[in-house]
Amino acid sequence: MSNKHIIGVFDDDQKLLTAVKNLTQHKANIKDVYGPSTSHELIKAFTRESLLPFLAVLVAIGTIIGAFGFLYYTSVIDYPLRYGGKPLFSFPPMVVILFFLTILVVGGVSVIAFLGRTQLFPGKQPVMIDPRASDDRFYLVMDQNFNPEEIKLWIIEAGALEIVEKEIDTQTGWGF
Repeated sequence: MSNKHIIGVFDDDQKLLTAVKNLTQHKANIKDVYGPSTSHELIKAFTRESLLPFLAVLVAIGTIIGAFGFLYYTSVIDYPLRYGGKPLFSFPPMVVILFFLTILVVGGVSVIAFLGRTQLFPGKQPVMIDPRASDDRFYLVMDQNFNPEEIKLWIIEAGALEIVEKEIDTQTGWGF
């Protein structure tokens, strides 16, 4: 699917941060930000808080409950064995199994959720808006569904070097 976008080119991440803050105040639709380096302030201003830690806790609780139920069922109900006078159900040996199984399942689900959310699945072609995006420039990609003239004015006020209108082929992912 191809959409028209307004792309602001910046030479400094602080100017880009100013533009992002200004545009989010005006409720403009920022699609993406590209650049040669990472700015944690920019990430906080541009994105919302991730739900991945909440998902990890829910999956961990579910895994512990499910694994505990499975271990109890197999050792007490389905196939009870008494060996050496030990009780049918003993919790301390299960702690290690529950711990490692929880880490395994939460790690797997977190990786799958991250790849799905960021749409980094196999075979996806990368969208490269300009070769300089990974070299020495910062790019702010905006949707044109808002008033394009106002967006251009706000980007220029923030200190953009140039403004480009471009059709970018955006491939849809898994819909997360």
